[in-house]
Amino acid sequence: MKSRGEKIFDVLNIILMILLSALFILPILLVVFSSFTASRELTLNGYSLIIRKFSFEYYKAIFVSENHQFITSVGNSFFIAVITTSIMVVTTSLAAFVLSRPKLQFKKIITFFFIIPMLFAGGTIPYYLVVKDLGLYDTLWAIIIPSGVSAWYILLVKNFFVGVPNSIVESAELDGANNVQILFKIFLPVSFPIIATVILYTVVGVWNDWYQASIFLESENLWPVQTFIRNLQDSDGFLEKYFGKTNLNYEGIRTAAVILSLLPILIAYPFMQRFFIKGTMIGSVKE
Repeated sequence: MKSRGEKIFDVLNIILMILLSALFILPILLVVFSSFTASRELTLNGYSLIIRKFSFEYYKAIFVSENHQFITSVGNSFFIAVITTSIMVVTTSLAAFVLSRPKLQFKKIITFFFIIPMLFAGGTIPYYLVVKDLGLYDTLWAIIIPSGVSAWYILLVKNFFVGVPNSIVESAELDGANNVQILFKIFLPVSFPIIATVILYTVVGVWNDWYQASIFLESENLWPVQTFIRNLQDSDGFLEKYFGKTNLNYEGIRTAAVILSLLPILIAYPFMQRFFIKGTMIGSVKE
């Protein structure tokens, strides 16, 4: 039986969680409902939790625009997310496997060099100069290549790999398996939870990033979706440029674009959630 103090704590905790949930959910609902509210009603009443007149006119305006810039930006984001995630999985798996091997010489020194970039960064200007001197400026590779490796993910996966029983590895070595076979036939099959965690982190991070594109991408047809949406939020002139002069409420077009940009992540997350939770808990704890 719970004591009176524990019961009071549970009640207060539930109330706090309800208030916090409402605080997080209400702004999202305002955006969703506004994206489905007819232009005249949205102009007269502003953001509201009540849809006075339902309409798809903002979504139609986005998809039938003459230059299809929004669709192009979504395609760019998909390309960046898929290629970056693939590179991240390869680099992370290879580096983590090497660091997890007990026979690796100078392991502590090598690990220390992985930790340094987690604590210190060169800064935006050196980063920009390196990307430009490599000839990556104004190409999607300026975003993909630097985002294709992460010291944090390497150490996260390494902690997971350390938990694989060494007896299994030794048995495979006695059967003549080399390091590549051990990685792909033993470590990766049992490491799907942590790999799924890396995939989800990478996809969400890349999909939501607008900053790198604003620095390295000058051509508008290369912009990812979040950079495009950010420019929509900044200027009515930019919105007119891509959607033309229209009688539609501009805030409605902006909210519809935001909702459309969220859909891929919202659809993918439920399928990855159980692996994400398990991988985070296991990979972040070293016994």
